[in-house]
Amino acid sequence: MDKRQICIKFAREVSAILKIAAPAIRFVPVKQLRTSTQIAALTPDGILIRNDIGVTPELFFAIAHELRHAYQLENDRSLHDYRTSDQLDIDEYNAQPLEVDANAFAAVVMAEFFGISPQFLNMPESIRQLIYVRKRQIQKELKDG
Repeated sequence: MDKRQICIKFAREVSAILKIAAPAIRFVPVKQLRTSTQIAALTPDGILIRNDIGVTPELFFAIAHELRHAYQLENDRSLHDYRTSDQLDIDEYNAQPLEVDANAFAAVVMAEFFGISPQFLNMPESIRQLIYVRKRQIQKELKDG
């Protein structure tokens, strides 16, 4: 299985958990993303993934994160206060409720699928705590069905 097929299979499995249709996945040059460090982005055409990334935990985390954004959009989460990563400093961006939720969901997926627990060490403790609280809530929601 090549990288694209692996990503599509993973996206289908995670989309089933979220009860959403799996979006298309396209690999693109990094210059098509907002920042040089961004791995993936949700667009109206599906998920864009930088084409220079290998099959790594970061890739799967990014896909799960973007799928959670697709879920948020389908479930009418308010986007009127949302700002993109190029509009805020990194801590302000990561503290946004939709980002906390997407990071927490991706952390749940990483734990369930791979036994990996992201630590978010590049974030301040206050944001890590928001993610951990939301992660526990999501785990309970998924368990309770």
